[in-house]
Amino acid sequence: MGKVDKGSVDISVEEVIALADREWRVMGVIEADRAGLVDDLWSELTGAAAEGLTPRQLLGGDIRGFVRDLAAGAGVRRVSYEFRRLFLTAFAGALPGLVLAWILLWERPLPLEPNLWLLTSQYLAFALLVLVGALVAVRWGMRGTAVIGRTVSRMALLVPLAGALATPVVMGLAALVDYSTALPAVAIEAAIVAAALGEAIVLARRWALAPALGPARAEASGVA
Repeated sequence: MGKVDKGSVDISVEEVIALADREWRVMGVIEADRAGLVDDLWSELTGAAAEGLTPRQLLGGDIRGFVRDLAAGAGVRRVSYEFRRLFLTAFAGALPGLVLAWILLWERPLPLEPNLWLLTSQYLAFALLVLVGALVAVRWGMRGTAVIGRTVSRMALLVPLAGALATPVVMGLAALVDYSTALPAVAIEAAIVAAALGEAIVLARRWALAPALGPARAEASGVA
């Protein structure tokens, strides 16, 4: 279904409605306005079908572009994801912990026989400090933003999970390069962690806003 918007492949009315609903959810269109758009589009498509026109003949080749333009032209109400502000605020809150961890952990030479449990507890303590800093910054720096409290609670769940999933990948990569501290190796490892944490923040925000967006329609059989 991800490719039905390309080429000359026929697409059913139900598939168009499902595709449109997904696009409008991504745009942040609230449930009530999305339902109105669905009703209007359903009426147009079924009316055209009665006259022998297919959805593609009526809407053209770029159906995704059409439904996005339709929503923009209708002046629908939208919830704001504010991903850019969310990322910047979380990073600002995490930065003091990151700097402190760099100074106290990575800038100090390791002893000849390091205590594994002590090092592990130190890493966990600084990871917790970074997480708490990010959460506090988002909660207070974005106060007044829609469902920011719910966003923070979702971040508190998903960000540590993402970090836990990314850690074995990074450790495996580090082992492959013999734990090199060369800039390219460190940059790749940092990028993996940043991507995992960034995706966790995106999912947390989408999860928090899901009630405002309402459920997605898998098909249009109940719309008329």
